[in-house]
Amino acid sequence: MLSRTDPKRAPLSVKRNMMWNSVGSFGNLLCAWLITVFVMRLSATYDAPGVYSYVVSVYAIFSSLVDYRLYMYQIGDLHGENSLGEYFALRLITSGIALVLIAVYSLATSAPDLLIPIIFYSLYKIAGTILDCFHALEQREKRMDYIGISYAIQGVVSLAAFVAVFAATQNLSLTLFAMFVVTVIVGIVYDLPRVRYFEEFKPRISTAKARELLVRCAPAVLAFMAISGATSIPRQYLMNAQGEAALGVYGTMVAPVAIVQTGAGFVYNPLLTYFKEIYERRDRRSFIKLMGLTLVAIVVIGILCLIGVQLLGAFLYGLIYGDRILEYLYLLPPMVIAALAIAYMGFLNSLETVFYDFKSTFVGGVVALAAALVTMVPLVNVFGLNGVTYCSIISSLASTLVMLGFLAHELKGHFASGDSLTHLEAAPSEAPSEPEAPLHTKDCSSKEDCGSKAVKYSKECEEPIER
Repeated sequence: MLSRTDPKRAPLSVKRNMMWNSVGSFGNLLCAWLITVFVMRLSATYDAPGVYSYVVSVYAIFSSLVDYRLYMYQIGDLHGENSLGEYFALRLITSGIALVLIAVYSLATSAPDLLIPIIFYSLYKIAGTILDCFHALEQREKRMDYIGISYAIQGVVSLAAFVAVFAATQNLSLTLFAMFVVTVIVGIVYDLPRVRYFEEFKPRISTAKARELLVRCAPAVLAFMAISGATSIPRQYLMNAQGEAALGVYGTMVAPVAIVQTGAGFVYNPLLTYFKEIYERRDRRSFIKLMGLTLVAIVVIGILCLIGVQLLGAFLYGLIYGDRILEYLYLLPPMVIAALAIAYMGFLNSLETVFYDFKSTFVGGVVALAAALVTMVPLVNVFGLNGVTYCSIISSLASTLVMLGFLAHELKGHFASGDSLTHLEAAPSEAPSEPEAPLHTKDCSSKEDCGSKAVKYSKECEEPIER
């Protein structure tokens, strides 16, 4: 662990953090999209793309159980409530549970020969999600350059493994397993040494603390599972109703449009820690300003993508996928609108999770899933492939409206109490007492490091106070 003044640990500015996160995340997204291109280009039929799209949609249902919203919880943990090792150990637990449920779900709902590719793809995604435990600490420490570089490396090696193995074997399962292996190697070689700049890494957690965190985060997890189901279950229904080829076409067309959601993530993900800091300060003006800027940025991304689809859609899709895909260009405009709606819903869900308002996220998720289940059959039966997109738009807007209502109600009371608190702080005779130092899990190495580690310390950070 390094001193806070060491250049390898010193925090970066907001702009630099956003730049590194955007570049790395975009590189990872580009590589993930290129995988969907190569699975189409290297395969003689739509079957392999259809299977790949299917395994992606199955994992999406359980992806929130793997993460367990711990990334958002961890970046909101500004006072070091739990150690890095505890978050890592808890992720191993949630990942194991999710993998078992994925296997059971696959056996119950899918053809037997799909089990192995589903499991191998899940292992690949789980490895990346576990590495996000390191990235959450780096984001909290405002060093998102390490995150961006890790994302870029993961994307490049995953793409290289996919192309090399699938081109040589035409075996999708073996290809997915190779992607899992190279992701683990990136974590060991690149991520682990850098996260030790900030904190010692000892992956363990007590049974009591694991149970406490699992129970506390459960509503947010169920909410995100519901949101994931609201987007992935209609796709599964499409395959059951119209076949693997239909889902293969839909997955191919929708993959580039994901840039809207990811672009929105480029905007708001690096800001979540700042949102939490402003929230704790009860700074109403700064909060409203940051919310407005975030909303405008997401809308601008959506508008630019709509213009891009209209001007360049035919050229780019024809160049990348071939002329046989051009008959499906009519799917693109509503897909962009759906991606924009999903992106803003995701932003609100993440924001409420960072604030630890799990009631809002839970209700919003349930509303999204209910809307999707009610509308998917008639919409797909009437509108075909576009029915899946219309279903996503309706469910996302319904969830967004519900969460906005909860957020407005919460902030009204929160900032009102903040105004009173600010008034009291202005009076020297009534200044509040010094807040308690947080509880941590490791010994302070120096006076300057107090507040980010270890046991409980006195105000002067001269000696530890036993629990």
